[in-house]
Amino acid sequence: MNNSSNKEVVRQFFEIYNTQNYEIAYECMALNYFDHGSDSARSVEDAIKILKGTHKAFPDIKVTINDLIEENDKVVFRGHFTATHLGEFVGLGPTGVKVEFEALEIFKIENHKITESWGYWPMQSIISQIQTSEKNT
Repeated sequence: MNNSSNKEVVRQFFEIYNTQNYEIAYECMALNYFDHGSDSARSVEDAIKILKGTHKAFPDIKVTINDLIEENDKVVFRGHFTATHLGEFVGLGPTGVKVEFEALEIFKIENHKITESWGYWPMQSIISQIQTSEKNT
C-alpha cells in the first residue's frame, strides 16, 4: 500500500462527518474497529452509533482536514470542526450555539481499513463554549 492510500482511507472516514453517509464506515473501517479513547467503540457498529449521536447533537458539523501525516501503518489527523449545537449533547439541551474546535487522532490502517484509533477531542472546550453561551442568554 502506498502512503497516499492510507491517507485516503482516513480522508474517506472524515467524509462521514460532512455527508452523514454512514455506509462509508463499512468501506473504510474494520468490523472489529477499536477506539482506545472511548469505552463505547469496540466495533464499526459502535462507531456508527457515536457518529449518529454526534450528528443528532450537531447536524451541521463540518470538518476540514488540516494535516494527515503517515508513518508505517499509522496516519495522524489534525482537523478543524465547526458545528451548531441543535440537539442533546452530554446532558446539555440544544442551545443553537456555534462551536469550533481542533481535534487530533491517530489511526492504525490494515488492509485498507481503520482497525484502531487514539484520539484527542477537546470535550472540555466544546462543553465550555456551549455553557458560556448559555450563561450569556
